[in-house]
Amino acid sequence: MAKAEKNVLSIERALTILDCFSREHPSLSLMEIANKTGFYPSTASRLIATLENMGYLKRNEKSLEYSLGYKLANLGAICLASEDLRSIARPFLISLRNRYNESVGLYVVNKNQRVCIDCVASTQPLHRVIDLGTRMSMTRGASGKLLLAYMPESVIHNFLEADPYVTLEQLEEIRLAGYAVSYNEHEQNLTSIATPIFDAEHQVKAALFISGPSYRLGQEKVSEIAKRMKDVAMEISVLLGY
Repeated sequence: MAKAEKNVLSIERALTILDCFSREHPSLSLMEIANKTGFYPSTASRLIATLENMGYLKRNEKSLEYSLGYKLANLGAICLASEDLRSIARPFLISLRNRYNESVGLYVVNKNQRVCIDCVASTQPLHRVIDLGTRMSMTRGASGKLLLAYMPESVIHNFLEADPYVTLEQLEEIRLAGYAVSYNEHEQNLTSIATPIFDAEHQVKAALFISGPSYRLGQEKVSEIAKRMKDVAMEISVLLGY
């Protein structure tokens, strides 16, 4: 029992050291850590050495100060990635729908197609209806082109060989603009806008989209909405660890 209690105490002390670091104090010296924790410098030194050896702390060889290591970054990314994208994004989808009253949702890539994993419908009598699980092309429509634009070059070429509807130049323009727009590509008189949501590994995890009748989504309105969507997509990305 005594040995178990001692082991738990060691863990508690190690975590106390990790808790010393903050945005205001991202790096600390041995004495600063000892002062913050109240540990003897020799005790702090032993614990720090163990944390450093395991990758939870790293030392700057010039300043001899310590900062949080890559292991914690990896654990944080795993934790954030396990969060459900839909539960994180849902309040933002509702907010966008309430602001523009057009249908808002998410597409992800699945088996060489894009699939809708969430959608909040417009309350207007005439609006886009997209059922969950709906599968669509990767080369047509704003969300498909957006997701395709951020894929590896070899994958892009495979899609374009099968359906050369979109060009490499157009995909490059989408990456530069940070959003995609489509007019009448899947349905007549329908306009869609899509922006990328990134994950902790800086990969595109989903496409955030807004769709509605073209007479309500003119070019000037599209530019305004796209700018707002890029901001919202980035907020979601940050919550996913980006």
